[in-house]
Amino acid sequence: MTEPKTPGNNWPIILTLVISAFGILFFVVQAFSLGVLWLISLLDPPVSLAESTSFGLLLWTSILGAVLLIPLLLISINQLRGSAPPAWLDANHPAVAKVTRWVILAWPLVVLLGWFVSSRERLAMFFLGPINVLVAGLPILWVFQLAQSGLAGGTQIRKWRIFGFSIALLPIIIIVVELIALVAVGGLGLLWVGLQVNFDPQFQAEITNLASQVEGLGQNVEAIITFLEPLLLQPTVLYGFLAVFGGIIPIIEEVFKPVALWTLAGRKLTPQEGFVGGLLCGAGFALMENVFYFTTVLMAEDWLFMAIGRAGTGVLHMLASGLVGWGLAKAWQDGKWALLGFTTLGAFGLHGLWNVLALVSGMAPLLILDSEPSLRQTLLYHSPVVLLLVVSVLWLAIINRHLRTPGAQGVVSE
Repeated sequence: MTEPKTPGNNWPIILTLVISAFGILFFVVQAFSLGVLWLISLLDPPVSLAESTSFGLLLWTSILGAVLLIPLLLISINQLRGSAPPAWLDANHPAVAKVTRWVILAWPLVVLLGWFVSSRERLAMFFLGPINVLVAGLPILWVFQLAQSGLAGGTQIRKWRIFGFSIALLPIIIIVVELIALVAVGGLGLLWVGLQVNFDPQFQAEITNLASQVEGLGQNVEAIITFLEPLLLQPTVLYGFLAVFGGIIPIIEEVFKPVALWTLAGRKLTPQEGFVGGLLCGAGFALMENVFYFTTVLMAEDWLFMAIGRAGTGVLHMLASGLVGWGLAKAWQDGKWALLGFTTLGAFGLHGLWNVLALVSGMAPLLILDSEPSLRQTLLYHSPVVLLLVVSVLWLAIINRHLRTPGAQGVVSE
């Protein structure tokens, strides 16, 4: 099914074609460069196995980005030719829906395989990259299929456009905005320190002594972190972290993630289309974010908790963006801007709560225990995050059921 074409409306198709083509080119060049570095690291004995593995993981991240943009490129070419998109790109095909419904059963096995591989450096160099892609992607695919099942989410062309934008441009936009925000917050912090140094000689002496001690540790990052740990666990510092990760970052991400939907503001989207569009915004962003985060973890136990935690983050991103998309559709269709405010605040709150619980789960053992937590203790500290994950999945199912009722469908979009 293709979207209606009217004179002069080829520019969105051309823009989509250009974005997808340049996105593929960028990822291919990046993959080639990382592949060369990976091969050189394999042949260079002084290079550590961990560094070689990092190159390999980043290589697979680039390959994933390029592959996922190919459908958008093909759709754009077919549209300019006046042809329908390839049938195999229809995610609503019964065969595709049936496979994705059961794909989650393979996820625990892939996680166990990844845990085994991550503990063996030689295997990790070659196989951890594709495993990371599966571990990050399978839960997102399954949750998306669950949340959009039975909903009229719009044409396949529109869906691939939203998903492609969320892969190619959205992560870059959000990273830039978050960096600007963090620099601003850091600047305010440095300004406060500067004022304290000028007006409090004792504080100045403490800062000078601290700086000299850190300098004496050289480039030993682990020793520096251990030395600064008591300072980082101070209440003021912890409150600052909570404010940034539980407030500033969630607001930025939930404001910018549904940007692709704003290009559809002239159309009266149904609530179903708005919700599914929001799910796609969250899915694309979550997939690229999760795969990238996997490149920072190489230790087996850390990798295992990363795999479990990032699966929950994918659900969070989809639910939050789905809520905003639903609110946008109701605001554009029925003028219910109050509902948009409510769903947006809900997305902020959900994302902020997730980040706070994840931060507290990681910091609590350091505050309470004098030694490294056992596996059982770590699971206990992360239980609130797991509970929120279960609630989020149920919430998605409830919204799906509500939107399938005749009274909630609204009018068909133009």
